[in-house]
Amino acid sequence: MFKRSNSVDLFTNKIMDFMSDDFILVENDCLVVDAIEELRKSKKSTIIINKNKKVLGIITEKDILKRVAFKADLKTTVNQVMTADVKFVYEDDLLFHAVGKMRKLNVNHLPVLDMEKNVLGMIQMNSALAAEIGEIMNQIDGMTYDEEDASGLIRIKKEQINIAEQMLSRNVYPGDICYLLSFLNNVIYRRAIRLAEKRVGEKNIIKNIPNYSVIVMGSGGRMESFLHPDQDNGIIYDENTSEDPKKVDLYFEELAKDFTKTLDDCDIPFCKGDLMASNPLWRKNLKDWKSQVSNWLNNHAPQDMRNIDMLYDFRSVYGKNELAEELRKHINEKLQEKKLLKFLYFSEEDSDAAIGFFGQFILEKNDEENIGLLNLKHTGTLPLVESIRLYSIKNKITKISTFERLDELNNLGVLTNDETDFFKNAHRFMSSILLKNQVERSKKNLVIKNFINPKNLLEREKKVLKIYLKKIKELKSKVRVDIGEEYF
Repeated sequence: MFKRSNSVDLFTNKIMDFMSDDFILVENDCLVVDAIEELRKSKKSTIIINKNKKVLGIITEKDILKRVAFKADLKTTVNQVMTADVKFVYEDDLLFHAVGKMRKLNVNHLPVLDMEKNVLGMIQMNSALAAEIGEIMNQIDGMTYDEEDASGLIRIKKEQINIAEQMLSRNVYPGDICYLLSFLNNVIYRRAIRLAEKRVGEKNIIKNIPNYSVIVMGSGGRMESFLHPDQDNGIIYDENTSEDPKKVDLYFEELAKDFTKTLDDCDIPFCKGDLMASNPLWRKNLKDWKSQVSNWLNNHAPQDMRNIDMLYDFRSVYGKNELAEELRKHINEKLQEKKLLKFLYFSEEDSDAAIGFFGQFILEKNDEENIGLLNLKHTGTLPLVESIRLYSIKNKITKISTFERLDELNNLGVLTNDETDFFKNAHRFMSSILLKNQVERSKKNLVIKNFINPKNLLEREKKVLKIYLKKIKELKSKVRVDIGEEYF
């Protein structure tokens, strides 16, 4: 399996994979001498002070040498000498955030907590730095965010331009860059949702909040986002019989409005088609989600199938992942009714590669802002992605990313080795052109878009792009025969 670059690993490694158990937990009224003795016996280096299972403070070896040893007597309790207002990171935060936060706070230890604020471990600067590469420390510092507002999230979004530019200059695979951009967007999602939980919780709409999952769809779900994608998200939540269902949905409506507004503030703009959790169509309990999906598939009306098409490539970015997987299982089981694949193909039939009969690029004619330009996403990468997705559904492949699907189709003999390599290279090539164009436009303070001017391409690039588009067009025709016309 292809290994991602070290640059990508740094920004996508989770804290939970690097935390240690180098700490002891004591209650706030524990005597300092007892705590230090326990620390010595257990050969640990950090004391975390609890009260009612909540973290109150921290005492490190440095604290013991500088403060405790000279001020504490036999009756001193840990809460008298601890450092209060403990800074921490969550288990599902990323390594770069812990590194940046420790540098910002000038500390060498941070507790790692779960979503209920229970202590799971410690992250230390030495182990964290061993996993990162020094040349991008400035980027880490620029992307370190505070826990109380969205200002740091805005910095993360802005820094993506520089990260993409540097990785392109180092010839990092475009798919890895897109993966990283998607991952960083998920970081913004998670923090935006946490902020929303805090604000909406203060409204006391319901007491017992059900488990839920926030999902992202489309390129974000496949981890294939370019710069400046808009929002495609939804919410799946457990049924909660102890609360009024209307109030439960009101809670999630308020939560969705809050975090989607934060995302928009962070330059992940509202979806123009309202494909967001703030729209009740994309916000339901699991039972209602299954019912809605079944109705879409049973009716197989054009809009219903477009909804399935938009939903299909989803992944959970926050909350209880099992809810998302249960919905995925339901969708895949329903789609195995063969007649439905034909209708799903028809929802994508208008999407095709931008290459004409005589080998010319097909350029935009209707959109005034982009007349004469080539939409390299919607008439380049997207027809390829859609075709591979349909073959994957037909062959019961549940992988989400396009490259994983290509590998599975190759393993099953649906695609040859040459075809698999060709379509991977096509996706990489078009992604590289798109990313370079988006970075250049951003540096010129122009709107980031998926359109390119083919006149700006080198002659070799034009020839290669035409070869790839021609083969993608042929693939679309093959899909029509194999799937679109299979059941007439």
